[in-house]
Amino acid sequence: MKNIQDLNLFIEDNNFNKNKENSINELLNDHNIVKVLEKYYLSRSDIEENWIEFLDYKEDLDICRDCKSLKKCPKISKGMIRQFNYQNGEISLSLTPCQYGRTHFNNQNILNSILLKNVNNRILLTKPSDLTFKQDPESNGTVIIKMMSDYIKNPTHRGFYLYGSGGTGKSTIMGFLIRCLVIKGFKCGFIHFPTFLMDLKNSFGNEGINSSIELMKNLDYLVIDDVGGESVTPWSRDEVLSAVLAYRLQNDKATFFTSEYSLEKLKRLYTLKSSDKERVERLISRMKAVSIPLELKGKDLR
Repeated sequence: MKNIQDLNLFIEDNNFNKNKENSINELLNDHNIVKVLEKYYLSRSDIEENWIEFLDYKEDLDICRDCKSLKKCPKISKGMIRQFNYQNGEISLSLTPCQYGRTHFNNQNILNSILLKNVNNRILLTKPSDLTFKQDPESNGTVIIKMMSDYIKNPTHRGFYLYGSGGTGKSTIMGFLIRCLVIKGFKCGFIHFPTFLMDLKNSFGNEGINSSIELMKNLDYLVIDDVGGESVTPWSRDEVLSAVLAYRLQNDKATFFTSEYSLEKLKRLYTLKSSDKERVERLISRMKAVSIPLELKGKDLR
């Protein structure tokens, strides 16, 4: 489509009025312009007086006509569309998000509100339509999703310990949960525990390590993903995980976990030597106190 400048409408010659008249006739036959005229009870004279605004409005909508996604938007202001405004006899244009822009900006707001995240954004933006457990007759995912949905309606100070085989959708379910809790205005975090520990080790000596652990302690809702998948050490077990859970338990902060291990198997995994028994018992006791164990059954969905 030609730009307004390419129409040579502003050349001061005898054809100017004719070109303008033809342009206005085209505008009057455009269905988007007709809708605006009908909505605000405007006429041809209004187009004549605000010709450039009407041309800009039509051109912008023409660009968006066959748009299928934000990725293919050719505009400089991606995800934005012209909005026609008429107030007190004055016509003006403003920018507002299109349908794809609204989704993008809403998703960005959600992601910006989730702290400590070190997982794929796709997990954190999981919507109900992304949950497809009904396709697996061996899965009890639908039942668990119902439990999560009920929890979202009435959140408590106790989370869930969701365990099961790899690839059954544990992280996806927790992503759905956290997304919904963030939308409700809660301060939430989601960490992949093995990766988080590696990042902590790399930040030794920096202030970041203390601020990250303090965030873990104080978030309203925290998901600790893939517990037991880390390289277990006395430091990770006692000074990070157990210490954080002790604080969250004392302060009624709900904690959620995903793991490939049941709590009984996790106890054995965390017992590095016989003298660890008491520490591990204390850790498992805290995990039980802040979360309800749930097993997710089903096939590998990866």
